Amino acid sequence: MHSRMIGIGLAALATLFGTATLAAGASEVTDGNVITGCQKPGKSFLRIVEDASQCRHGERVVTWNVRGPEGPAGPAGPAGPAGQQGAAGAQGAPGPQGPAGPAGPQGPAGPALASLAALEGSACVRFDGSAGIVDVATTAANIVELRCDGGGGPPPPPPPPPPPPPSSGLVINEIDYDQVGTDAGGFVELKNTGGAAATLDGLALVLVNGGDSQEYERVALTGSLAAGAYLVLSVEAQNGAPDGVALIDTTSGSLLDALSYEGEIRAAVISGQTYDLVEGTPLAAAVADSNTTDGSLSRLPDGQDTNNAASDWAFTATKTPGAANVASP
Repeated sequence: MHSRMIGIGLAALATLFGTATLAAGASEVTDGNVITGCQKPGKSFLRIVEDASQCRHGERVVTWNVRGPEGPAGPAGPAGPAGQQGAAGAQGAPGPQGPAGPAGPQGPAGPALASLAALEGSACVRFDGSAGIVDVATTAANIVELRCDGGGGPPPPPPPPPPPPPSSGLVINEIDYDQVGTDAGGFVELKNTGGAAATLDGLALVLVNGGDSQEYERVALTGSLAAGAYLVLSVEAQNGAPDGVALIDTTSGSLLDALSYEGEIRAAVISGQTYDLVEGTPLAAAVADSNTTDGSLSRLPDGQDTNNAASDWAFTATKTPGAANVASP
């Protein structure tokens, strides 16, 4: 660094650099935070040097800090404008259930009782707390007796059996119940989707009329079906709305597979037992066999059984009795 001469009055120097230090000797070593100058006696000029050792004989070394000590923090500035609102957080868990509200007002009175005989068959509670029905009787002395007989009415119908598990090997795989022109050549195809041969003895394919939920035709099965094999049964299933088909184990009464088409059959009566023929989401009524386009209702992909009719079944214009199902081209 070349020496530079700065003409600054000594009085101004004292005012401008209040933190400057006057060094008696020339041995002080400057660093990056200190400026070093050399002043001739009686002169008001400073010569800036890199190090105090560069001051000549008789020159006074003058040093001052580049930057003074850090002052105190100033007052806080005003708050900036509010930022944009953030995204809503996740919904919290529901709170506990609140207390029950007050009872509502009493409803209007029911119709007047036309006669004591109108009580016949009404529900009542017996002395032991069991349910009963009212029996109205008139004695020879014209005394009316009201008795609460036991029984409480007929028992409710048994609930439908549970749907078959997803691992069930035998499935109803394809059905052609409506043909172009005069109905003929209808069929139902079964497939063994399991890894071993399936016994057919004791099983039956049952066709159900959706109008009264009763079976109208039954095909008893015998023998066995190899793994991956198909069995085609020649049947003329109805094409009403709705109708259904069920695969039943007649020994245990279990429902192995079912299809309710062109509507829902929720309480089919087969051998005195009630069955729900809808698996999962019902097949839309619009997804149906056609009397204008040759085809069938099929499990697509072939053999797929997720116990959800809406996703397992579709109409295809390519019938494949005894072979793997394919979608319409």
